[in-house]
Amino acid sequence: MKIVYFAKCTDIGPSSRYRIVQYLPYLRSRGLDVTVKPLFGATYFWLLTWRAKWLQVVAKAIYVPVRFFKRAVDLLPLGHVDVIVIEGQLFPYCPATIERLLVRLKRKIVIELDDAIYLTRFHQRKIPALLRIASGAIVGNQTLAQYAQAFTDDVIVVPTVVDTDRFRPAESSTVHPHQSEVMTIVWVGLAYNLPYLELLAPTIRELQRTDRVRFRVISSRPPRLPGLEVDFTPWTFGSEVEELQRCHIGVMPLPNDEWARGKCGLKLLQYMAVGLAVVASPVGVNREIVQDGANGFWAQTEDEWHSRLLSLCRDSTLRVRMGQVARRTVEERYSLRVWGPRLAEEYRNLANREKNPGAECGAVCSGLKG
Repeated sequence: MKIVYFAKCTDIGPSSRYRIVQYLPYLRSRGLDVTVKPLFGATYFWLLTWRAKWLQVVAKAIYVPVRFFKRAVDLLPLGHVDVIVIEGQLFPYCPATIERLLVRLKRKIVIELDDAIYLTRFHQRKIPALLRIASGAIVGNQTLAQYAQAFTDDVIVVPTVVDTDRFRPAESSTVHPHQSEVMTIVWVGLAYNLPYLELLAPTIRELQRTDRVRFRVISSRPPRLPGLEVDFTPWTFGSEVEELQRCHIGVMPLPNDEWARGKCGLKLLQYMAVGLAVVASPVGVNREIVQDGANGFWAQTEDEWHSRLLSLCRDSTLRVRMGQVARRTVEERYSLRVWGPRLAEEYRNLANREKNPGAECGAVCSGLKG
């Protein structure tokens, strides 16, 4: 069976890396011929780090049309394909003309969503149009599934997962560190999500005033958090696991809005896979990943953030126990080893099903919640 996956990015982009690239060995080992055709590469993410917005706009105005032309070329020699999977859309901020043409040419297209892109102004009309003409959708959580089900019957929930053979606890980690050790609280993510750290800044400032706390931010550029001591670490693929292993607690603050509810909790899974205790806003999929008090803590108010983080900083037994339970959670429910074979089977099912299979979708959606 042949599948062509039109990804947003090369493996430099976290969405494409975790939604398709990491699955390739599993898919190919099960007889699926999968070709990934990315739209953007490392250059695009490099442009996003430029401070001068006007220069960034000029550079993107040159780079994006070149990449659009490359995608148009990639569409020409498709030949026989059983399923075309499109991560979001073929041409961002353009009408769905090419996707409609593919459907008229009897191509089976599937739309993949791992964030609430449909909330942005231009996409409020485009994404529903894509879902209506598609044979189905693959989404990263139940919030996205509920949205997609309004436009297409065949919706499959495949959570974002991590490779637990790669993301694993450090072998030399100290189980019960000395009380005087500096506690490292970590946040990892793309630069455009740095504003979420403002929700946490007052708590970190207070912890740094009373305790020995280091706040590490792993991203493409440092945050602007006045009055806060930040240990900024540039993200690289080669170092991301080791950098997380050197930390003690992972955090994921989010506002309780519709965009945040569409997120898939990747950073939480990365923290938990390396055995970190976690504190997260109970928003969207975070409520499914974190069982409050078991494998991590929920925190909504500033007081809750402070008390949860302070408890973990000062109680090494609690911190280690939660980290161990967190690791087991990822191994059992959110690991590539578990979901690799499942995704291969779902791709086969998509290729064999007719458009809008109706009742069958209910079984598929409910069967993939775990």
